[in-house]
Amino acid sequence: MNLDQTIYSVQREEEEKQTEEIAKKLNLPYISLTNYPIAPDVLGIIPKENAIQCGIISYIRAGDTVRVATNNPKDENTQKFLNELSVNTKYQFSLSYCSKSSVNYGLAMYQVLLPEMKKTEKVEVTEKAQTDFEKSVETLKDLREKIGKVSTTEMLDLFFAGAVKNNATDIHMEPQEQYFRVRYRIDGVLQDVVQLPLAAYHQVIARIKHLSNLKLDVIHPQDGRLEVTVVGEQMDIRVSTLPTTYGEAVVMRLLPKHKKFTTLESLGFNQNALDVVKEAISKTQGLILNTGPTGSGKTTTLYAILQRINEPGKKIITLENPIEYRIEGIEQIQIDAENTTSFLDALRASLRQDPDIMMVGEVRDNETANIALQASMTGHLVLTTLHTNNAAAAFARLAEIGVPPYLLAGSINLIIAQRLVRMIHKECGGKGCELCHNTGFKGRVAIVETLVPTREIEELIMRKAALREFEEMAIKLGMKTMYQDGLEKVAQGITTLEEVERVTKE
Repeated sequence: MNLDQTIYSVQREEEEKQTEEIAKKLNLPYISLTNYPIAPDVLGIIPKENAIQCGIISYIRAGDTVRVATNNPKDENTQKFLNELSVNTKYQFSLSYCSKSSVNYGLAMYQVLLPEMKKTEKVEVTEKAQTDFEKSVETLKDLREKIGKVSTTEMLDLFFAGAVKNNATDIHMEPQEQYFRVRYRIDGVLQDVVQLPLAAYHQVIARIKHLSNLKLDVIHPQDGRLEVTVVGEQMDIRVSTLPTTYGEAVVMRLLPKHKKFTTLESLGFNQNALDVVKEAISKTQGLILNTGPTGSGKTTTLYAILQRINEPGKKIITLENPIEYRIEGIEQIQIDAENTTSFLDALRASLRQDPDIMMVGEVRDNETANIALQASMTGHLVLTTLHTNNAAAAFARLAEIGVPPYLLAGSINLIIAQRLVRMIHKECGGKGCELCHNTGFKGRVAIVETLVPTREIEELIMRKAALREFEEMAIKLGMKTMYQDGLEKVAQGITTLEEVERVTKE
């Protein structure tokens, strides 16, 4: 040991000795964090930002009690933060006194242990809680009554369990002037669940932000995620916050990790559409486009297609944001804000992996469209989605983002356009009951139109024809429109005319 090291060692010993004496005067436990074996999940209880801001380190947990080391135990901001964190979590915090060097050591551990820390918080609705829930909650009315009788933590569990039980795709939490309301999106339509006091809202939102690793002390748009397990069923929850007049609105999208896949037949594809799709996906190259607005079931349809063509002899790669369902045997790549690789870089890299089939989550710009189309012409079958109102509008949309006509002509195997309509609830004959939340509907089915580019269509592409000409030509060539498919489902007693008109005229 050289002289400098010796001096430093003496200084550190003196610092710890003085710290221990101060701890006795403050009647607080003394702790030295240097070389203390802090577990990553314990360190992560306090977000790094707050640890730096308050100078606090969580270093050991015993049950629901967490020991926190600090060199400034009387700081009001630290006390306030720990009180808020205690409300938002199940933990009780107990202070220990440490040296400034110990705090710095603890802060340095974030850098060392961060890769080992789980970025996604997990929430588990236990079997007992779920059993109790199943016994006492059959309808949204039952859920409203039960929610008012539980704690903040149990309330959030109920929201998740209720959403899963009622097949909700999203949970909306919206502050109003005097209360906050919770709504589920069920079968594509928002349903009121409950109205609660604003005091409960602040606690629930703070807990959601903590669980999804969002900043607790700032109010601006944020995106996060967490995992929920409801009696063995794992769900990815995508969280989005947005400041509004009366506070932060939160939307949580529920994505089952291991969803049972549906087939094109069970989605409601008519026989003609099924035949057209089967022909298009039997080809070894070309582009298949699925069009429609957000929430029209495009991705579910592409997953159903992937399931049909997923064979041991084929290499399939998907680029998604987010990955909605996991499929065994397929290489799925998540493209999001946390991914250091850009979407286009991932697309180019994926093509170098020699895939037979690729699914590109969505075509939004010229470069993505060009690469996808070029891939479809060089030995790859490419599936993707596009936001247009109908199948014929896909040509105009692609031209609008700058795709040259020569790339479109001859490269597209099939364009699908679809919407989801609610099905008449068979139990009540559409009259409305508590099981269908008095809507008269339960479940959804697809209405679709399929357009296979022909020589006539390609001629329109090459001369950059107007949208109306594409639509007229498609119908002239015998394409059954979504509206016509919907009318057939009305005649079969599956849905109603009002429902078909609602989704086709949006």
